[in-house]
Parts: sequence; C-alpha cells; structure tokens
Amino acid sequence: MNFTKEGTKNVIVLGGSYGGMHAAMVLAKKLPPSHRVILVEQNSHFNHLYVFPRFTVYPGHEHKAFVPYTSIFSESEPRKKTASPILDASNLHAQSTQRDMKGAPLGAAGVEEAIIEDHQQLLETEAKTTHRENKVVDVADILDDKLHLNESDLHSESASPLHTHTNGTSHASKGFQDAEPHLVVCGKVISMTSTHVTVRQHHPHQDSKPKNRLWAIDTASIPYSHLIYALGSHMPDPLRHDTYSKEKSVSWMRDAHQRIAQSQEIVLVGGGALGVELASDIKTLFPEKDVTLIHSRKQLLPNFDVRIHEHALAQLKKLGVNLVLGHRLALAEGCPMGSNVQHFEKQTVKDAEPSTAGKPKPTIIQPVLQDGTDEGKMRHRIRTTLGLELECDLLLLCTGQQPNSSIMANFSPQSVSRDTRLVNVMRTLQVMIADDQDGAQQPFEAVPPCKDCDCFVDHKTGGALEHTHVLDSHQVKQPRFYPHIYAIGDVANAFGALNAGYQAWFMGETAAANILRDITRRTDPEDPATAVPENEPVPLEEFEPRPDMIKLTIGGGKIVSQGAPEQDESLPGKPMRPTISETEDTEDMYIESVWKNMALADPSDMAK
Repeated sequence: MNFTKEGTKNVIVLGGSYGGMHAAMVLAKKLPPSHRVILVEQNSHFNHLYVFPRFTVYPGHEHKAFVPYTSIFSESEPRKKTASPILDASNLHAQSTQRDMKGAPLGAAGVEEAIIEDHQQLLETEAKTTHRENKVVDVADILDDKLHLNESDLHSESASPLHTHTNGTSHASKGFQDAEPHLVVCGKVISMTSTHVTVRQHHPHQDSKPKNRLWAIDTASIPYSHLIYALGSHMPDPLRHDTYSKEKSVSWMRDAHQRIAQSQEIVLVGGGALGVELASDIKTLFPEKDVTLIHSRKQLLPNFDVRIHEHALAQLKKLGVNLVLGHRLALAEGCPMGSNVQHFEKQTVKDAEPSTAGKPKPTIIQPVLQDGTDEGKMRHRIRTTLGLELECDLLLLCTGQQPNSSIMANFSPQSVSRDTRLVNVMRTLQVMIADDQDGAQQPFEAVPPCKDCDCFVDHKTGGALEHTHVLDSHQVKQPRFYPHIYAIGDVANAFGALNAGYQAWFMGETAAANILRDITRRTDPEDPATAVPENEPVPLEEFEPRPDMIKLTIGGGKIVSQGAPEQDESLPGKPMRPTISETEDTEDMYIESVWKNMALADPSDMAK
C-alpha cells in the first residue's frame, strides 16, 4: 500500500523499552517539522521490567508494571492531529540531550526515582501545566489509510544499503502546526530493509488464523530516513510473556503469582539480579516455603563488586534461602562456557543412561507426576553436574537471556556476531558491516539460551576489549557501516556496556543526538550558528559506557546499590572503588515516579 504526504520523513525507533522510548522522546522534542518519529513497539504499554520480580511475588500491583505510551511525546512541539489534552502528566524531561551520569534511570532491580535532578525541580510546576495525549495506533490504522507515511525523497526497496540519504534540509520550512504527529505504532516487526520496516498487525486471537487469511492484508511497510534498532533481548523465563495488551499482561503476572503462592518447594537457577530478587522476595512473603537458589559461580552477581555479593549472601541466609553455589545444571553440558541444551521430556529417570567414571551423566531436568490424589500436578527432578539431586513444585530458570537480533541478521548478516548474536556498532552507535567471515551464518538461528550461567553478559563484558581494539587500532582500516541505522541497548555490542536500563538510556541519547545532527547538519540542532558546511562531514557524538551500577532488592524491605566509583578514604592510597549502600525499599518500589519521570504519564489511574 502506498502512502504519500509530501514533505514528511520518518525516523523509526524499533522497540519501546528504556533506550528506545527515551530516544523517541528526545527525537520528538527536537526533530524539525520535515521529520516525525514513529516508535514501533509490540506491546501496547511500556513494560517496566525492573518491577516484574517483585510484582509477580507480591499481589495487587500488577497493573502498575505496564505504563501507557500515550504521553511520551507530550513535551514536543504541538503538531496537527494530536488528541485532546490531558491533565496531570508530569513535565520532567530536561530540554538538553546532554545528561549528567547520575541523571539516568538506574538499571537493575530497582526504581528510577531520581532520573535527573532538574526533573524533580520541574515537578513543582506540574499542576500548572497542561499536556497533550499522543497517538498510540495499531497497524490496522495504517492499513486503513488513516495515517500519512511518506515515501518521497526516499530510495526504493532495492536501494544500496550504503545509500546516501537526504537529510531533509532542502524541504521548505513549515510550522509545527502543519507537521505530521509523532506516533507509537503497536505491532510486531517482521523485517527491515535499508529504507523500510515491515510491521505486522496483532490479531485478537493469535493462536488461530484470522478469517480470510489468504487475502487479508495485515502488514504495513513504513519508510524511514533514519532508524534506531532497540529490540533488546529475549527475557529469562520468569520475565517472558507472549501477551501484548495490558489486560492480558496483567493476567499473566497474576497467574505467575498464583504459581508461586501454590508451590511449596521452589528452586531458582541463576544468581544474577533476577534470581536473587525473586528468591529473597518469595522467602520474605512466604517464609514457610522451601526456597533454593542454584548458581554456577561462587559469587552472586559476579559482574559487580564483591560487596554486592556479600550483602546479598548475608540477606539470603538471614531469610533462610538454601544457597547452592558453584553448581551447574546437568542440562548445560558445555554452553559458551561449556553446552548445548538437551531435551528429555519423553525420558524417565530409569531410561537415562547410567553414570560413567563415577560421575552422574548430565542429562536430567524433567517433570515427574506428583504422587497422591493431585495427579495432574507436575514436579521437577533436577540434577547438577556435581551430583546434587533435588525435586521441586516450581522451577524458575532465571538465566537464558539472548539478544533479539534476528531482524538485523536477516537484513545484514555481516552486522551480527556469529558467536554472541550481538549487533556490532561504531562508537557513534551506527551499525557496522563486518567482513563476511565475521557475520552471522545464514539462515539465522538463535543460540540456544543458556540456562544456568551468565554467558551472555560475559560475552558483552569480556568481548569489550577485543571489540574496542578492532575499532580503535590505527592498523585497521575504518570499517564499513550504515550511516543512517543505529543499534542500542541489550542487542548492541556496545563496548562492554552491561544490560541495564541506564546504559540503554544513554545509548538512546547518543543515537538520537547523532540523528538530529545529521538531519539538521548542526552540532547543536537548535543553534543555527553551529551549522556544518555542506562539503564537510557532520561530527557525531561517541558513546562511552557508564560505570557498572545496580539497585538490587534483597527482600525484607532492603535495597543494596552499587554506584559510580569514588575514592575510598578508608583504604591506603584512597583507591577508586564503586560506592556501595543499603537503603530501605517500599513494596511497590516507588512505581509512581516511573510513570511520571520516564513516560510522562498520569499515575492517578494506573489501571488504564
């Protein structure tokens, strides 16, 4: 279907989590009238993942975890076709895209209650300000020709992936009141080219084929001048859900709570933030339950300062959590640190091959029938490679995170690492095009998720030096890259940046700033005096990962935090060390501030 509206170009952001949503908000405030931002997100609401562990354990807060996107563009210049105003949405984002490090949302299991100091100052003016509600639409709205998606001045689908795109400076200036509105499109991204993104409409009954499937049109091809790839990663099992509406997502979270509440023996695998948070919260709310946490390392959260481990270990022991450290699940026989996942659904313990050389054969994680009257209830029998055997009512695998890079790999295999499935980027966060032998194999297949360790995180941090060396070495020629396509967040191989909301937030800042520079050909998009001559390249910002930080809930109303490094006055030589602190927590984790500060949403009715 062809949509034309002369003078409008789309800047597309794929993925509306921490980095993608923030990038879209920055772009919306500063894009000229010739461009508008389209945020494509499969969920109808922003999923605040850092409260998921708490809210799956503690009932009554489920609806607060899913925040509407309807106000994220409320601070941008008014454009036509905007909806009627709404009141009480906070005006919290500063005008500049340059942020102090402490201004980002803290990226771990915690709250983002102090995103930026000037955000808090602006809270005082909230009651005096009226804000607009922006459009959140389905793909069906595009197909019904209700929206204008311009294809003028864009190259065709067959254009070279290294095409020179127009930057919009030739368009006649027009007022924002005549500009096309910024949009949030709810749908599933199924493919991309160098000029278009194809998005599929969600169907009411996803498990069944829609009527007239042979002729029904359920996809839209949206052209773009610039794109930010922020599709993140596939979440571990306790955080993963296949729903996309708030109603069904809330129902999923309530079901998760019921499974926990109805189980007596619970085993969690993975001593990262998710495993520690779930174990500590479950044991705090249900002290009578038998809770076991298995971790393949001797140190919990091994990518952080050892003092985080010490705080978490002491609290878990105090709560009565059974800790099994240094044990690897039997099914993880040689993952990137040693394994291929093996499936034994049809196998029984008796059918399993006997151990060899006195060591248990690593084959068994299987459900077995509960003895007694409740024959339909399944129990899990677990074995570790060190010979420990356990049974439980509920098995929670809190590892297995994998980058969601298949769309990029199908478009540009040479941009995705065959080993890690991360998207390689320049320091400017523009997507690289590596030599053929370094790219993902075709057809693209996701690496089976590792179930018992932090291999994916290790690849990001451990591979940082190698990746940096390749890019920074003067002996290596400048790699090829897409000048108009960026990758940010968990999916990006961004020089050792951990998977964390605050790292994605800063990547979003950098990518948005560079797109604005390219479109306006100014180092400061709002200052005409910073215009770059046409015969000179526009200098772009470079991303530097922020220090590793975390806010970790450890049950009992406590949070332990790792902040940026400071001089430790208590040690000889006053070395630089991360700051570690322990603070009080609230049951809903200050969720209201997330609604206000991150999504500019009205928290007075969190059920909406």
